[in-house]
Amino acid sequence: MPKPVAVIGGGITGLSAAFQLVSTGHRVAMFEREQRLGGKIDEVSLDGTTIPTGPDAFLARRHEVTDLVKEIGLGNALTSPTARSARIYRDGTLHPLPPNVLGVPATADLSSTGLISPAGAAIAARGPDSSSGAERSEWPDESVGALVRRELGDEVLEFLVDPLLGGINAGDSDQLSLVAGVPQLDALRKREGSLLDAAASTVAEAKQRENSSEPEPVFHSIEGGLGRLVERISDVLDASGLFDLHLGPTTSLERTGDGWRINELEADHVISTIPAHSTAQLVNGFAPEISERLFRIDYSSVALTILTLAPNTINIDAAISGVLVPRTLGHHVTAVSVASHKWPGLAAQGQQVLRVSVGRRTDERWTEVGDDELLAVIERDLAEIFGIEVRATHSVITRWLKSLPQYDVGHLDLIRSIDEQLAGHVGLHLTGAWRDGLGLPACVGAGRNAARAVTAQLTQNA
Repeated sequence: MPKPVAVIGGGITGLSAAFQLVSTGHRVAMFEREQRLGGKIDEVSLDGTTIPTGPDAFLARRHEVTDLVKEIGLGNALTSPTARSARIYRDGTLHPLPPNVLGVPATADLSSTGLISPAGAAIAARGPDSSSGAERSEWPDESVGALVRRELGDEVLEFLVDPLLGGINAGDSDQLSLVAGVPQLDALRKREGSLLDAAASTVAEAKQRENSSEPEPVFHSIEGGLGRLVERISDVLDASGLFDLHLGPTTSLERTGDGWRINELEADHVISTIPAHSTAQLVNGFAPEISERLFRIDYSSVALTILTLAPNTINIDAAISGVLVPRTLGHHVTAVSVASHKWPGLAAQGQQVLRVSVGRRTDERWTEVGDDELLAVIERDLAEIFGIEVRATHSVITRWLKSLPQYDVGHLDLIRSIDEQLAGHVGLHLTGAWRDGLGLPACVGAGRNAARAVTAQLTQNA
């Protein structure tokens, strides 16, 4: 009997790899340190309502998760949020966003919403004092902050672009790689004209596509929550007769002749999907050069707090999906998702449900306090943001420590150097959110691509 393929990590990347492998007839042994599968896809029950404590949706324009959902028979359960209009808090007001591409405005009329001051709007409209002199297509990687500050000024970065990006990866725009972290903005800077003009053209083209066809949703989820995705994949794996699950820490990974030994199991191929720092520790004994590079990838920590409020506590339009809070204001809260607006099924008996994010790469104050104190801090911030006293009827705090990989300038060069070193370790495949993207579609794609690479090598060696 052929040896199983070992998959280390039972998050969505590992589950996607395992699903791809068993779908093509390969045996899989999965190693997961926790007593549950799914990784950051998790949920909690409050007042009988199931609420996600990790991601609650995924990008619809990328096909990876949607394809997987359909393959496992949940295609009819796809759903989309009913509220999609965000606000940014500044100076006691919730400001609408101007048309934009990931925060880069698509209009020079920035002072109309009140979010950007007249002085800041004038700087953005004026554009950069000079260019690099090189062809746009040849511009090297740089931080998002460097580009936006140079082209549009500090205020646009700090009150528009950074809040949007910070809500995605809890990072720092002044360190975030344009090429690896936000390729949409890299594409903008390579278009002709100013950054404002490039964003305006991009938005106009998107509207033209929408007008010529049925508008497509921006985000998808699954009725009943993303936990159903994990459950269904697990059921498929169990029913295949090709899957074995080993719960508990992966204590060792070592080379054995032409193969590998994970704990006490022998395998010809290993797919590791765990975080970069954990992977670094695992491979350090036989690949210190890879380990050293993996340790360079930094991670940010966040806390996600679920709060239920009495009906009508916060007077906010039902079309508003959430509020972003610029880091320059000094608040602990970075984002508020009005979950009961996005997913009305969560509003049992009229209650309001919030998912509140705290922390980012540049702010870990929250890690030094307990849950009771953190809740009090969150309620004070919410009171200021919404202009009314906020007292949760129920709350659950989930601390995601070192959970979001940071794509610093030069990230792609770092990944290439890891791949070059990895070529000398046949049968070892390293992937995960630290590599090619941290959204659910990127993770599903990474897992399935690693599995396809294994299949290709096994076929070649057969």
